[in-house]
Amino acid sequence: MKNLAQIAVTRRPREDVVYGVFSDFVILHKIPSTRFTIYPQMNLKWKPVDERDRRAEVPDVGIGNFALPGALPPFKLRCGVEAKRPIHKMISLPTPHSLIRDRDVLAAFHSLYFQAEDQAKAAYKNDYPLQHDGIHWILLIGPYWTPQMFGPFSEAENSVRAHKASDSADYAELVKVLDAMRGAPRQLQELYLLNTNESFARLEQILESTDQLAQPYINALSS
Repeated sequence: MKNLAQIAVTRRPREDVVYGVFSDFVILHKIPSTRFTIYPQMNLKWKPVDERDRRAEVPDVGIGNFALPGALPPFKLRCGVEAKRPIHKMISLPTPHSLIRDRDVLAAFHSLYFQAEDQAKAAYKNDYPLQHDGIHWILLIGPYWTPQMFGPFSEAENSVRAHKASDSADYAELVKVLDAMRGAPRQLQELYLLNTNESFARLEQILESTDQLAQPYINALSS
């Protein structure tokens, strides 16, 4: 699997290559085959009740389970994934421990955090989360990733998109988010490299946390 991880850093590939590599790693956890579905490029409307509103958030990968035909929403999300191309310091595949306090790495994940948070807000607006007390998101830069829990969000929080203007944004919450974006990068509590045992175990733990909630959807489709 080291060669597969190397693909995600060699010549600093585009984001689509990075989440393609990630998909190969997450497939290792797809036992049994019905456990989850990998849903690329999910389209989550920012205002799902307004048919005229074309704004949307698009996670690179969604991990979850389909509902029965005709059900809304058609997919229940267990974990979202947002990916970015690697930074130069990742090209030689150094250990996560050597990168977890690196300023450039922290800055890259800091920016990615707010983009992923916007996607999680849109997921809540569309009733996609399988569990409503928080949803897992994987922030992925090259083959390195950190897990994050988002939500649930207050009405004020749900009105703000960090990277895009929203005419209905709560002013106080917008100021709060903009200040956080411009502030010092947040520290990482965890960092994993996809081709390691630690990465496999942590990803399995995240998936296991929603296995029980997903089972009714799996059973319904299998019956």
